[in-house]
Amino acid sequence: MKKLLFLLSFFIGLTAAGQSVKELITRGQQLLGEKKFTEALDTYNKAFKKDSTKYDVFTGRGTAYFELKEFQLCFDDFSRAIALEPDSALAYHYRANLMYVLNYTDEAIADNTRAIERTSDEKFLLGCFINRGSAKEQKRDFKGAYEDFYRAYSYDTTDISVLNNLGTVLDELDRREEGIMYLKKAIALDSNFVGPYVNIGFQYTQMGRYEEALVYFNKALELDKDEPLTLNNRGYTRYKLNNLAGALEDIDKSIILYATNAYAYKNRALVYIALDKKEEACKDLQKARELQFEKQYGPEVNELIKKNCQ
Repeated sequence: MKKLLFLLSFFIGLTAAGQSVKELITRGQQLLGEKKFTEALDTYNKAFKKDSTKYDVFTGRGTAYFELKEFQLCFDDFSRAIALEPDSALAYHYRANLMYVLNYTDEAIADNTRAIERTSDEKFLLGCFINRGSAKEQKRDFKGAYEDFYRAYSYDTTDISVLNNLGTVLDELDRREEGIMYLKKAIALDSNFVGPYVNIGFQYTQMGRYEEALVYFNKALELDKDEPLTLNNRGYTRYKLNNLAGALEDIDKSIILYATNAYAYKNRALVYIALDKKEEACKDLQKARELQFEKQYGPEVNELIKKNCQ
């Protein structure tokens, strides 16, 4: 399933400190917008040397660190920003997004809650409820995730990320027809948005409607031919339609593109089992277990290991 987070547009309130620091902060903001993250980091470091007490320097530099995958330094800067302005929702929002990416779901939920408590801005609240719902979904608290996504929906019934996330969590709650309704509404609003096609395909797969699922996965891959989750899902659908060669082709490519997706290894193991290649299947099942399949999706991999690999 394809979930979406909502990251608010980078906002900096310019400080009244020295003009040179103000100019550096403004330049850093521009470089972030241009995705020149190394240059942005250098600019914020210069601002930090001139004044190491500015909230805007830490949120800006933390964002640059995040994009450069310097996650510990990112965490440190967002935490310093919070220490400087503990009533500011923005730094909590940014740190929550970092925690989600790093799979610290409890911390992501807590920081999003703190952000929600510190703002009345509806656009900001929409983003925080989407992100908190995504963290709850990652924790498999699907009821709580639905409640947060629906709160976001109350702020904007046409937001595509809200519709997409409602569709994904309703699948987990076995309310698939309702979920498909939201996903089709998202497609009607933007027919070039890949996520809803993938999620409708996934839900039709869950319902055993494999031919219909294949139609949606094919459309998604027309829009993004190298999307690894879509390739994995189409591979599983082909497996269920007994197109084992096509299934293996799709899942192999998916794993090349996204080598840490536990679900893809589980799916490829199913294909190997169908091909009576138990040794290859057990290697993939073990890899899926190492990648914490059970924590994310449940006990299926362990059950397959017991059945096929003892």
